[in-house]
Amino acid sequence: MDRPRSDSADLYQISLLIDQLRHDDPQIRVNATKSLNNIAEALGPERTRNELIPFINESIDDEDDVLLAIAENIGNLKRYVGGAEFLYTLLEPIELLAVVEDGSVRDVAVMAVVSIIEEMPNDHLLNYFVPFVLKLASKDWFTSRISATALFHIAYSRLPSDTQQEFRAMFSRLCADDTPMVRRMAAKHFGSLAAEMTRTEIQDELLGPFKKLAADEQDSVRIQTVGICIALAGALPTELQISEVLPVVLNIASDKSWRVRWSLAAKISEVGNVMGEQVTNGSLCECFENLLRDQEAEVRSAAAGNITKMCSIIRKDITISRIFPVVNLIVTDSSDHTRASCASVINYLAPLLGRDDTVENLLPMLLQLLRDDSSDVRLNIIASLDAINAVIGVELLSQSLLPAIVDLAEDSKWRVRFAIIEHIPRIAGQLGCTFFNEKLINLCMTWLGDDVYSIRRAAANNLCELSSQFGEEWAKEQIIPRIERMHTHTNYLQRMTALYGIQVLISSLSQPTVEEVIVPLIIQMASDAVPNVRLTVPRTLNDIVRSNGKKFRGNFLATCIQPALETLLVDSDRDVRFYTRQASEGVAAVIGGAQ
Repeated sequence: MDRPRSDSADLYQISLLIDQLRHDDPQIRVNATKSLNNIAEALGPERTRNELIPFINESIDDEDDVLLAIAENIGNLKRYVGGAEFLYTLLEPIELLAVVEDGSVRDVAVMAVVSIIEEMPNDHLLNYFVPFVLKLASKDWFTSRISATALFHIAYSRLPSDTQQEFRAMFSRLCADDTPMVRRMAAKHFGSLAAEMTRTEIQDELLGPFKKLAADEQDSVRIQTVGICIALAGALPTELQISEVLPVVLNIASDKSWRVRWSLAAKISEVGNVMGEQVTNGSLCECFENLLRDQEAEVRSAAAGNITKMCSIIRKDITISRIFPVVNLIVTDSSDHTRASCASVINYLAPLLGRDDTVENLLPMLLQLLRDDSSDVRLNIIASLDAINAVIGVELLSQSLLPAIVDLAEDSKWRVRFAIIEHIPRIAGQLGCTFFNEKLINLCMTWLGDDVYSIRRAAANNLCELSSQFGEEWAKEQIIPRIERMHTHTNYLQRMTALYGIQVLISSLSQPTVEEVIVPLIIQMASDAVPNVRLTVPRTLNDIVRSNGKKFRGNFLATCIQPALETLLVDSDRDVRFYTRQASEGVAAVIGGAQ
C-alpha cells in the first residue's frame, strides 16, 4: 500500500509551483500556469480567493504566452472558488486580461467570461457582471472596448428591462466608436445582440447604427455588415426587409472594395434564404448575376461556390434564363480558382433541373469542364459525379470522362494522381464492369508502378475495393493474372507492390483461391534476387496466416508455407531472417493450436 503523501509534501509542491510562476524563464511560467487547478485545489476555496487570485492579478503584466496560458486556465478556477456565489471574484483577473494587446488572449478571456456567467446567479449579474461590462466598454484603451462588444448578448435575456436598455445604448455608442477596430468588432457581434432583442427594439434602436456601419469609411467594418443583414432580415417583417435591409445588400454588391463584395458573394445564399422568394427571384438574383461577372476573380470564385445553393432558392425558369448564361461564362473564366470553385458544385444542379434540362443546359458545361486545362477543375467534376449519375447516368459523359481521367492519372503532381485514385472505385461502379475492363483496368495497374510510394499503396488498396465491388471471379480474371506478370518485372519496386496488392486482395478472395493461386505466387518470390522483396515474402505470409490460418485445409501450413519459411530462415540477409522467424513463430502457433 502506498504511503499517503504528507501535508508538508503538498505544501512543498504548491510552494514550488508558486515559485515557478515567478520564474525568469517564460516557458517555466507557462507550464506552472497550466497547473493553476492543482494549486487552487490544494489551497482550498478561501485561500484561492484571498491569495491565488490576487497573485494572478499581479502577474498579468507578463509575456503573451504566459497571459494566454492564464486566460486558458482562469475559467477552470470556477470549480475551486467556493461555488456560484464567489464566481464574481474571477472577473477581476479576466478584466485585466481583456485589455491586453494580444487579440488571442482577449478572445480566450471572453470565452472564460461566457463559461462563468452561465453559472452566475441573476442577482450577481446586476452587482458584478453589468458593472464589469460597462467598465470595459467605457475605458480609454480601445482593446478594452473591443472585448466589451462580445459580452453584451451573453446574459442579455437574464437582465431587467432597464439594464437591457442601458446595454443597448452602450452597444450603440460602440458601433459609432472613434476606433475602426472597435466598430468592426461591434459589427461582428451585432447579429448576436439583435437575436436577443424584440422586433420593436431592433426597429427603434438598431437600424440607425446598422446603417452607419454599412456606410462606414473602413472596408474592414463594412465587410461585417453582410452578417448583420442576415440577422436583421430574419428578425424584421417583409416590408422592413425591403425598405431597410435590401438597399444595404445591393450597396454591398457594388461596393468599391472587392473584399466587401466578396463577403456578400460568400454568403449570398444565406441572404436569399431569409429575404423571401420575391426578393430572391428579383433584386437578389440580379445581384448574384453581377457578382458572377465581377472584375475580381476572388469575388467570382466565392459567387461560383454558391451557384447550386442560389439556384435551389431561385425559380427554375429564372435559373435557366438568367443564371445559366452567366455560369457559361464562369466555365471559361480566366481564373483557374474560379472554374474549380464552379466545378465543385455544378454537378449538384442536376437534381434541381431534372433529366431533360440537365441534358440540354447543364451537360454542355460539364463536358467543357472535363476538358479544362486545370487538373483541379477536372478533379472537382469527377469527385461529384454521383449527383449526375443519379439523374442522367454517366453514359453521356463517358466519352469525355475517360480522357479526363487519363490526364489526371498522368498529372505531374502526385497529389492529383492520388486524388483520382480515390475516386476510381466509385467511377467504376457508375460506368459498369464492361466499360471499366475495356478502358480503365490497365490504368489502375499502371499506378502500381508509379514512382511515388503513396500512389503505389493507394493503387493496391484500390484493387481490394474493386474486387469487392465486381466479385472474386472478376479479380481472378482481371487482377491476379496481371499481378502474376508483375512478380517477374525487372523493377523490384513493382515486385514488392505486387506482394502488397496480394495482401489487400486476400480479404476479398475465397480460401481455395488463396491456397491454390495466391500462396504459390508468393512462395515463388521467395527466391528473388533483391533482399527487400524476399523480406516482404515472410511478412505477407505472416499476414495471411494471422487472418486465414485456421481456415487452411489439412496440413497446408506444414507442407506448403512452413518449408518456404525454412528456406528463408538461412537467408544471407539478416532482415529477411528476422521477419522469417516472426512468420515461422506465427505458423507454429497456428499449427500447435490446431493440434
